[in-house]
Amino acid sequence: MADLSLRLFHDTELLPILLACAIAILAILVIFHFIPSKETEEKRIPESALSFVTPSRKFSKYAKKDWRILCLITIPYAIVSFWQLGTASLPSTTWQPSDASGKQDVVFELTGDTDFSAIYTIYGDGDNSFNSDSLNGTNAMTFYGSNDGTNWEKLSTLDVGSIYTYKITEGNWNYHYVKLTSAYLTNTLSEIGFRSADSSCFLPVKINQDDYADSSYPATLMIDEQNLLQLHPTYLNQAYFDEIYHPRNAWEIANNHIMYATVHPLFGTNLIALSIKVFGMNTLAWRIPGVIAGILIVPLMYAIAKLIFQKRRLAGIAALLCACDFMHLTTSRIATLEPFSVLFILAMFYFMIKYFYTSFYDTSFKKTLVILLTSGIFMGIAISTKWTGCYSAVGLAILLFSNLFRRMYEYFKAKKALKNVEELSDSEAHEALLIKDFFWKKFWCTILCCFVFFIAIPAVIYWLTYLPDHVWGTEPWSIANVWKQNMYMYNYHANLKATHPYSSVWYMWIVDARPIWYSYTVDAQGISHSISCFSNPLLTWMGLIAFVSAAVDLLMKRNREAWIILIGYLSAFVPWLFITRCVFAYHFYPSSCFLILLVIYFFRKFIETAKGKWFIRIFLAAYIILFFAFLPATAGFGTTVPYIKSLEWFGSWYFG
Repeated sequence: MADLSLRLFHDTELLPILLACAIAILAILVIFHFIPSKETEEKRIPESALSFVTPSRKFSKYAKKDWRILCLITIPYAIVSFWQLGTASLPSTTWQPSDASGKQDVVFELTGDTDFSAIYTIYGDGDNSFNSDSLNGTNAMTFYGSNDGTNWEKLSTLDVGSIYTYKITEGNWNYHYVKLTSAYLTNTLSEIGFRSADSSCFLPVKINQDDYADSSYPATLMIDEQNLLQLHPTYLNQAYFDEIYHPRNAWEIANNHIMYATVHPLFGTNLIALSIKVFGMNTLAWRIPGVIAGILIVPLMYAIAKLIFQKRRLAGIAALLCACDFMHLTTSRIATLEPFSVLFILAMFYFMIKYFYTSFYDTSFKKTLVILLTSGIFMGIAISTKWTGCYSAVGLAILLFSNLFRRMYEYFKAKKALKNVEELSDSEAHEALLIKDFFWKKFWCTILCCFVFFIAIPAVIYWLTYLPDHVWGTEPWSIANVWKQNMYMYNYHANLKATHPYSSVWYMWIVDARPIWYSYTVDAQGISHSISCFSNPLLTWMGLIAFVSAAVDLLMKRNREAWIILIGYLSAFVPWLFITRCVFAYHFYPSSCFLILLVIYFFRKFIETAKGKWFIRIFLAAYIILFFAFLPATAGFGTTVPYIKSLEWFGSWYFG
């Protein structure tokens, strides 16, 4: 089927994916056909007797149609997300020098054919209870060849390389013995392989000499997983881009090791560590949590859109735009912190938006506090995942005070109206008196609670997320150590001078000008696998129009929906205008979710018109087609070089 799919669609996985999605959709339709519909009862909130009072919004419960839409969008997206995600086979037993100096020799013996064309090496994290210094991997490791075990010729010297990533040293050699010389105590090596001259297999090998064979790190650890070595490694069986950082930290957490280095908060890393603890140290295990977070974001986008627009159709379109966004898929399939931070940012906004639409004059005050508490908890988790949560926290504060200032405005209007109480009806007078009597009590109580909900509780969550981790060496967890670690993180980011050929800046993100290219490999069949991160171009291009439309409505009509969405978008986006260090397209990810809502806001204006419906249908069809057409560039699915090049629409797009 892969060959047929490649011939038909230039994608080895598209045909089976479409079939799997079609089966899932059919099953969902059949299942929901037999589920009886139940009428949902809306909680009746009495209308305000006073014209200047904005009552709480009515929130309807999910009906059968809502769940059907969610399943029809989320389950196919989940299929694509998990498809060819990774493998459960990665060399994990790791050798490191036992000699206190780090200088140690190991001699390998090729037991069959001695003609080899490459040396494969892959290394992982060492046991830092033995060696707590910085890890240098294969740095300055040197290989020598010999046929008599006495006279040696130098073959190659390795550099530090990238952890969990294959290093392939090409050559044309014929030696019975190969000697590895370690240079540093910080060297590690998980597996070594010698590729046959015809590149068809790895040659059989054994240890000929190991002076520390009885130690905790015998040289046999380098050849005990030969069956896991890959002749043609792809993204499926090795790390790429920032996976050389986060899975490593997660492995150290899972194994209770001293952490080598970390420059981000660790809640998301702890989630990856939990998966590694359960499923082992491999690419599939460390990518599963991010995929699950990405899947959860889709129904959360539906919930936020329905909260704002109160239209099932618009909420469904929002979920669909999210599910078919390139960046959403790519970022959830790589083991980084972004999918977790975006999930929790959206969750904290969901509850703050709910509070924004709620008045403590007509809703249980306790209920309003519970909504704020939940938002604060998710804010704490978001910041404990990545500091970008702090940017969006500013948006929360703006929406919070927008609500409170609205209630204050109503208080002063009610107080003024009571001066002419004879002009008010009984119901108007009664409501005005209630507002006058209870506003300040509820206002100050809310303010005091918010200090707890949005400062104290997030701080406690942040500090507690470091409990499973050993960032500060052998010292115990303490508030002082957490503070010291965060000062280190701040100084790292503030003074970072790194450069990258695929970096970009904010004005490139809003037009999709510069994708970040993650990985390019070729498998045994000569099929290309490329992964790049950028938004669906239809989203960013339509988003420009939608942004202007919402901004105009906010300025001219003071539209509440435009205010909410723009605050969410700008609070995540504006800080990047002032950050001068190296940044990438994926930093636009939190903003892109609110860009989806801006597009929905724009669609709402003409979705009820005949021409508008056709425009939206054509747009969505093109959006979905692009999503599937670009899978070879965003998900790493097998394709041909001509096809991957055909997707490079602009000179600044590069996919390998």
